[in-house]
Amino acid sequence: MAKKTAKKTDMFNSALVPLSHGLPSPIAASIGVTLARHGYLDWVLGQVMYSLMEISVKQGRVIMKMPRPAHYIAAVRDLFGFHGLETGYDFDDLCRRLDTAERSRNMLMRSVYMRDTNSKGIQVQLVRSAWDPGPGGETQAESQRVDRKFLARRRKDVDDAVRAAEKLQSITNKLLRKMHEMRRNRPGFNRRSR
Repeated sequence: MAKKTAKKTDMFNSALVPLSHGLPSPIAASIGVTLARHGYLDWVLGQVMYSLMEISVKQGRVIMKMPRPAHYIAAVRDLFGFHGLETGYDFDDLCRRLDTAERSRNMLMRSVYMRDTNSKGIQVQLVRSAWDPGPGGETQAESQRVDRKFLARRRKDVDDAVRAAEKLQSITNKLLRKMHEMRRNRPGFNRRSR
C-alpha cells in the first residue's frame, strides 16, 4: 500500500493586483508616521554613537553608515568600555527591539501593496517583494491584510525601539557629562593631555 504524501502548495490569489496609483490616505498616513519614527530612531542611535566617539554629526555622516543592530550594539558596548563607562542598561533587549523595528520598516518599504479585485471595497494586502527582502524577510508572510491592527503593530515595533534608544541616549549623555566633568577637574582623567 503506497503512502500518501501531503504536498504543500503555495496559494496564489490571482485576484491581487498592485496598487499603482497610491494607497488610501489613512493607510498612507499611518505608514508615513511609522517610517518617520524610524528615521528619528536612526537619528537617536547616531547621536549616541557620535557622542561616544566624540565627533560631530557632520563627521559621523562622512565616516559611518548605520550598521546592523548587532554590530551597532557591539560598537556601543566597546565604546562604553573604552571610556570606562559602566551601566546596567540592557543592550540585548535594545538589539532585539532594533531588529524588530528594522523588520517592520523593511516590510513597509520593500513589499508590494496590492488590492483584491474580488472585493467590493478596497482591501489592501501586503505581498512580499519578488526580490530578497533582506534580513528578517523570511519571517514575513507571503500576503497579509493591511488594516489598523497590522499598522498599529508595525508602529508599536518602531516606538518600542525608539523608547529603548532614547533611554540609552539619556544614560550615555549623563555618563559622558560626568566623565567630562572629571576630566576637567582632575587632570589624571584627561587622556588628551598625555
